[in-house]
Amino acid sequence: MELLMKDYAIIYNPTSAAGKTKNDFDYACKTLDKLQVSYKLFQTEYFQHAISLSEQLAKDGYRVIAAGGDGTCNEILNGVMKSNTNELVGFMPIGSGNDIPGAIGIIPDVKRACEIIAEGKTGKNDVGLTINAKNETRYFLGIGSQGFDGAVAGIVNAHEKKYKGTKNYVIALLKTIFQFKKRAVRVIMENDVYEGNPNNVAVGNGESYGEWMYLCGGARIDDGFFNISIPEVTPLRVLFDLKKMYSKTVLPHPKIKTYQSKKVRVEMVKKEDDPYIGQVDGEVIGKLPITYECLPNAYEFIKPERDETIDWFMLKHGKKYLKHCKKRNITPKINE
Repeated sequence: MELLMKDYAIIYNPTSAAGKTKNDFDYACKTLDKLQVSYKLFQTEYFQHAISLSEQLAKDGYRVIAAGGDGTCNEILNGVMKSNTNELVGFMPIGSGNDIPGAIGIIPDVKRACEIIAEGKTGKNDVGLTINAKNETRYFLGIGSQGFDGAVAGIVNAHEKKYKGTKNYVIALLKTIFQFKKRAVRVIMENDVYEGNPNNVAVGNGESYGEWMYLCGGARIDDGFFNISIPEVTPLRVLFDLKKMYSKTVLPHPKIKTYQSKKVRVEMVKKEDDPYIGQVDGEVIGKLPITYECLPNAYEFIKPERDETIDWFMLKHGKKYLKHCKKRNITPKINE
């Protein structure tokens, strides 16, 4: 469907990527002005301010646009959904991580994101819902994970993000990888139960996280299911396979178990073990147990008419990806 003319509220996180996104944001405003988009600017002032701010703006009748990284995008998703207004949500990819805009088909290009807002196309997508051990809820679009990823997300969020892009995640990964201790977990799904000592349990509504690392390659946000990936690999193997995650060639893998389910519960096996920490869209959500539910067609987003990240990915990694798919007899994810 297409939008009728109405003001947009753009929520900007000035600390995104340690404040290094100001030029991108200024460029976005100039582009929107040229495209004659009517908008008002609102700036976040503290951690999780975007949740309450977006909730109120949605109640005031605005369509809400997140201008920042994945953390800001996730906060605004949660605020608008909490408002119960059904006001539309859109994203501008100008943070250190841009996997959340990517989940709904928006490439990491500020000009193109502005054009998508001006074009006014919308569509519904699945949204993930989590409930942690304290019965706190959190919505997400990309990947929720616990274990190694939760520890990495904790480090990323606890320190100033010095860089735009992948570097923040990779630096935190290198700090964590040889210190992390695997523990026994149980993953309860609709038709399967996993029990073992994995590095990580990734529950994918979208395919990627950590700035386009495709640990849940093949996940779709329009099928009503999560794709679950459970790696049982050594720290050295994580480093060895890192590049394969960016080119979507890590799966299938003999040491990564994969499943599909609409509902997932992840819990510790041994009560005496320190619980794994969980994260969704790069935001820490607490310790296990955590339950996940996929909400089909749960919300309507401002998005391109087709998934433009597929063509963008193919330009970067297409040759390697298609060769991998042919060798492994996998149907590639491409636009017709």
